Amino acid sequence: MMQPDRKSFDFAEHRHSYEGFVRLTVIVVFLLLSHLVALAVGGVAHLWALACLEVGLSILAAVVGAAIPGLDWKPGAAVLAFCLLTLAIAAG
Repeated sequence: MMQPDRKSFDFAEHRHSYEGFVRLTVIVVFLLLSHLVALAVGGVAHLWALACLEVGLSILAAVVGAAIPGLDWKPGAAVLAFCLLTLAIAAG
């Protein structure tokens, strides 16, 4: 079996791909958490219109976070905070 030549590996490119994977994973985690809380808002308080709005906002936040590298997870975190706030108000 031949050993791969270490000179043929592009470690910078591998690192760049890994960082992109981690960035996308964090964005998707915030997206899914926002969807989960939006479903709770709809189910607990029967505010399905608000839940649909929150799902739309979370999708928009994920797209913006993925499109603009400097923002990353921040739009998703803001929408998740909004979803949690509405859940706390609706359940209380």
